[in-house]
Amino acid sequence: MDYAKRIRALRDKMGKEGVSGVFIANDASWEYYSGLPRGGHDNTKQRQNSLEFSCLLVTQTEVTAFAPRLSALGYSNRMEDFSTVTKLVVFPDVDIDGAGFDNEVAAQELNGKKLAVTRDISSMLTLRLLQRHDAQIVDFSAVTDAMRAIKDADEIARMRYASEVADKIYYDVLPLLIPGTPIRDIEHEIERLLETYDCSFTSFPAEVLNHGPKAGAGVGNSYPFLQKDHTVAFDYGVVYKGYCSDFGRTVFLSEPRAELVRSHELVMKAQQAALDCCELGKTTCAEMNATAHRVMAEAGLAEHFIHRMGHCIGKDVHERPFMAEGETTVMQPGMTFTDEPSLFVPGQYLIRVEDVVLATPEGFEYLNKVTKDIVVLEK
Repeated sequence: MDYAKRIRALRDKMGKEGVSGVFIANDASWEYYSGLPRGGHDNTKQRQNSLEFSCLLVTQTEVTAFAPRLSALGYSNRMEDFSTVTKLVVFPDVDIDGAGFDNEVAAQELNGKKLAVTRDISSMLTLRLLQRHDAQIVDFSAVTDAMRAIKDADEIARMRYASEVADKIYYDVLPLLIPGTPIRDIEHEIERLLETYDCSFTSFPAEVLNHGPKAGAGVGNSYPFLQKDHTVAFDYGVVYKGYCSDFGRTVFLSEPRAELVRSHELVMKAQQAALDCCELGKTTCAEMNATAHRVMAEAGLAEHFIHRMGHCIGKDVHERPFMAEGETTVMQPGMTFTDEPSLFVPGQYLIRVEDVVLATPEGFEYLNKVTKDIVVLEK
């Protein structure tokens, strides 16, 4: 990854906006610009000293990483591997309220300057800059979003592999789809298998959504045991070397009735229509979303397409721009996004198909290669 190139591009944006420094949260963007591993993979918050002030600070001359001592232990002895970072400021255990942060901001002569933050910076850090450092604060989220939305060759290679792994796991777990099998057994197997393919963790908790007359009224209220008369919809992804996949397919444990076949065909039609309507450099994300929804509306099923067409994806499973109403971003080559129309009829069925799609100068490439034909598993 060319982190130095990314920093140069960010500094160019800073110069044009008259920004003296950009504070980037310790999340995927921290990793994107520095290569340092992001924090926060746990389901509960692991509070550490001055964690609220953990961030990456980019100025025209320095790239400074702020981190609590325990976090920094994972990489402080190998900073040569992260050559873009010019300074590591470690908060010792005794620093519980950000004194080290204040000292460094002042040392870099940023008091009273125009400074930028990204959306996931803590409110405590932003207030500190306003109240103690007399800063003028602007939001730089749109800048970092736009940079991350266009993937380079290295990023695409990692996402391609992550999608291949999602495909492989799908075929691995198909033999487990037997009536009576607990859903959690299948989800646990998905989470176990990813490690066999050199992936680090799931990009979100794996779901096997098992819907039919015994399921609840919400998408997440699926029945806990496989049943022959239910639809089985996969929704999972993996992370490979910091990059995500997001995958979905629907299978049937018995021959589907005509209504289910028709709905599956509509989902496929909506997925393709969204791509067919898009002219790169002209079409907005909102227009693609509207096209997918129009397919369902014309079939009289608008109320059952309950979410957006998709979202961009990369270091996070959900990235801006979203393929959604109100998203005016114009589609460009290099974007990676999900195309995931679905139909959900409570107490009857859920049918969804999801692929990661790469926009190229020649058109669109599905990174997932699993068949989209109806799959029936008679057991």
